[in-house]
Amino acid sequence: MVTLSLLSLGLLSLLGVRGEVAPNFDNCKASFFKMTPVSGLNIALPTPIEPNTQGLEKPEKCLSAYNAASPAYICQRNGNNYYFATLYDHGRRIPLYSAYQMDIKGVPGKEGSIVYYEPQLVHPDLPPQQMKIKESSREIGNYNDINGCRESSRQYQRKYKLRWSQALDNNFGTYDRGHLNPAGHHKEDASKATMTHTNVAPQDGKMNNGPWNLYEKKLKNDLSKDCNKMYVVTGVVPGDTWVDQNEPVNVPSHYWNAYCCTDNIDNPLKSGGALGPNTALSVVTEYTSVTDLETELRKLLVPKVDNNFNIFNGC
Repeated sequence: MVTLSLLSLGLLSLLGVRGEVAPNFDNCKASFFKMTPVSGLNIALPTPIEPNTQGLEKPEKCLSAYNAASPAYICQRNGNNYYFATLYDHGRRIPLYSAYQMDIKGVPGKEGSIVYYEPQLVHPDLPPQQMKIKESSREIGNYNDINGCRESSRQYQRKYKLRWSQALDNNFGTYDRGHLNPAGHHKEDASKATMTHTNVAPQDGKMNNGPWNLYEKKLKNDLSKDCNKMYVVTGVVPGDTWVDQNEPVNVPSHYWNAYCCTDNIDNPLKSGGALGPNTALSVVTEYTSVTDLETELRKLLVPKVDNNFNIFNGC
């Protein structure tokens, strides 16, 4: 059982707004239809608070990883370019959704490994680029040195901080790392940018490699035909179970997808989506209207969403 507490307002006020983890998606609004993010999805859990701070030096500076805002708004970038947006649930250590524009005509990038982390989920002062674990560890170590966060304290150790802020590679147990924004919907650097742990959640392997994979291919190869642009949001319904007691990563009960297809002046042509339970025997149900999908999601997400829940504004 994972125990979660509300944030301390005093500690929250110490966090600045810097870089790519921010209170909004202003830097990556182009990922959304009409530059309007999903509304009414108020389901994130508060960030867990470090339970034992007795004897720690400078906790207000050294423990910002444990007192960050939830959800986190991440404008996913690789180098100097923004590629998609992710709403990240600190309390469950999973993304709630990723939003992007599909590369309709481009050749998909090669499959790669999920190797990147988001340093600013640990400390907002760290660099905004995605980093591999060694680079992330080095940046956390530099932060510790500059701010006097001595790693003789377990809570200040690099891997401990990284693990508290987001899921690590070994935190998924027997589950697949299920992409919300799939690499196959992009080319080159945009495809590479999807290989981050903030864009994946635990997914049953048979669902991931079976019906959900088939739907992702259909979305790219068939449903995007005749579209000038394809706006996509893929998300999860948080579940009642966790990977295990030692790995506080939530297992979604369902995966969902919504798309909005537009013409050459960005007027909507069609919309639709899909929903499937996160199980080995999953059957993915497709919808020819985002409105119908939203109706089903409201049933699954009660009481955290209401009629204000809206994936696309006017598609």
